[in-house]
Amino acid sequence: MMIHRMRSGKMIRSIMWQYIEEEPTYLLNILNNPENKEVIQKVKDFDTIYICAHGSSYNAATSVASFISDMAHVRVYVYTPSNFKHNAKSINYENKDKTLVIGISETGTSRGVLEVLEQMKDKGFTLLTLTNVKDSPMDTLGNHTLYYHCDEEDSNAKTKGYSCTLLLLMLIGIYSGYFKGFVSNEEVKKYFEELKNEIKNLESLMDSFVSWLKDASYGKDMKDIYVIGDGMQFGSCLEGQLKLMETMCMPTMFNDILEFSHGMHRSLNTSSHVLLLDDGTEKELMYKTYQYLKAKKIPVLLITNQSYAYEDYIYPVDLYHVDHSIFSIIYLIQIISVFVPELHGLDPNRDANNDYTDFVNTRV
Repeated sequence: MMIHRMRSGKMIRSIMWQYIEEEPTYLLNILNNPENKEVIQKVKDFDTIYICAHGSSYNAATSVASFISDMAHVRVYVYTPSNFKHNAKSINYENKDKTLVIGISETGTSRGVLEVLEQMKDKGFTLLTLTNVKDSPMDTLGNHTLYYHCDEEDSNAKTKGYSCTLLLLMLIGIYSGYFKGFVSNEEVKKYFEELKNEIKNLESLMDSFVSWLKDASYGKDMKDIYVIGDGMQFGSCLEGQLKLMETMCMPTMFNDILEFSHGMHRSLNTSSHVLLLDDGTEKELMYKTYQYLKAKKIPVLLITNQSYAYEDYIYPVDLYHVDHSIFSIIYLIQIISVFVPELHGLDPNRDANNDYTDFVNTRV
């Protein structure tokens, strides 16, 4: 579905729509790429994993860490680079032969991640890197590398790269569990079939959701947003608030649904926007919160893979058990992140303190 905005009397389409539309193709390519299985087989014997990543990559790792633990029966810890350097003291007491360090950077140039990986390599840890750019600093530093193969993403707010990160991390869990004997061949086939079905449904999901957004003029008065979830969708909350912060350049907040009532709720008013991400882990509390906010006339949208009676601001997605519908839910978040600024007549990638990253040398 083509979405445009007006600029100087001309219709302009953000490049982000193209990247979002490309996602299903690249995700299916990742599932069908035998190289991923071969690389993961080389790191199957580790029983502890430390993941280091910035921004969206960190959010993806937060979403999938527990999934990897369940599938592969390993301990998984996720850190930002600064937190890793100053607070990941437990790694000093790990068995280096049984501990894998994973670094993630779509561009392969994130300075903070590279600094951590260099330190860990010097200490004798094995490194697995995830990146989209072959021969990047991230690629050359790793002992092993998983590639996104999703082509260029020239955008401040990453979309297709984020979803590719999610899927590669999930494959680490599924294949590691398979090689260790915790996941059967039949289960691998079942997981892949369900993931393929979800990915193939994304295109139609986009069409229907964009139509809904347009009919509702969703976000026309948005000046801030709270993104609330739980379980696997907690990482989606992190990503949702970051995406809208990047494209709307406005204050955004995130929390899990159990913590939301411990102070954050006090800042709400009728000009606030709340996005609830419900995958069934806290279904009753999610719906009660939706009802409460609706009664208070606080703009709220509930995205859910659960069954509810139809309401205007409850948007359903299909239930996929293997990943709690995470690809569907994050796809809708990505669509919101480009739809809302364009509704306001804004370019999602407009300059907004862009020189800061150069000033502080965010990338090498």
